[in-house]
Amino acid sequence: MKKIVKISPFYETRMWGGGKRLREEFHYETTIAPLGEVYNVVALKNHADCMVEELQMTLSQLYEQKPDWFQCETAELPIRVNILDPMDKLSVQIHPDDAFAKHYNGGRGKPEAWVILDTTEDGEIQFGHHAKTKEEFMQMTEANDFVHLLKYLKAVKDGFIDIPSGTLHAIGKGVLTYNISRNADCTLRLYDYDRIDPATGKKRDIQPKAVYDNVNIPDTSTTFVVYPSAYERGIHVTRYWDEPGLYTLLRLQVEAQGSFKHDRFAFYTCVKGEGSIQGVPIRQGETILVPHGMGMLEFKGAMDLFLASYRNEKDEA
Repeated sequence: MKKIVKISPFYETRMWGGGKRLREEFHYETTIAPLGEVYNVVALKNHADCMVEELQMTLSQLYEQKPDWFQCETAELPIRVNILDPMDKLSVQIHPDDAFAKHYNGGRGKPEAWVILDTTEDGEIQFGHHAKTKEEFMQMTEANDFVHLLKYLKAVKDGFIDIPSGTLHAIGKGVLTYNISRNADCTLRLYDYDRIDPATGKKRDIQPKAVYDNVNIPDTSTTFVVYPSAYERGIHVTRYWDEPGLYTLLRLQVEAQGSFKHDRFAFYTCVKGEGSIQGVPIRQGETILVPHGMGMLEFKGAMDLFLASYRNEKDEA
């Protein structure tokens, strides 16, 4: 029988982590330190895999054992969700396309998108580059001329930004971010500020040659978009992205109560407030899974939720 279940987060130590918000505001309790990134939804077997405590299994096991809960065409859960609270800049990196990722580590490419939950006044992200040719990109990199190579954008609270494969990017210090991506793990670093990783006493690996072969040239990066919401059955609904074969991302902001229907399976992550979905309590930092085909749901409380889902490519109208 299908039922709504809570998904336990998977924690990762990050050298750029160490802030208080994930612990104090999002209620994430872990011995992992410095904490900078929380996977609210991830199902990479034998690597990073959320637990479904109520069912005493991992999320990847649930996906395999109860395919009717998801009704997906993919062998693995197709989406991933994480929240980041960096106390320093992330490395400048890209995610390659499927063809390269399959050859590189047997995985898939990882297009992603961010919504900025909060930012400091001077918060920014690294996004895109100024090089006109591959040769110019290589020359500027090898000369460490990142001041002229890299583009930066001022972070915009509630702004959405799409990050296709091959896009140079990095979240900046103090930019609290909700991320959705394909459930994959292939990252190529171009620049890591020559930092020493305290865990190893060494610089982290970079892969400039692989970046040269995969970065978008000319640069195709865009900018933040703040989408309007629509008031539907008592809920302010923002529809960010809905691409079959990639992911679906919506935001539901509930003031007191309302109802909403999403026929596909959905992971609801609460980023502010607390309440309940169909009687299942949820508070800031928590994620619940609503299986496929559960019908109209009742929402109660004051809460800000993100809905992450997926439509099969064959479902495209």
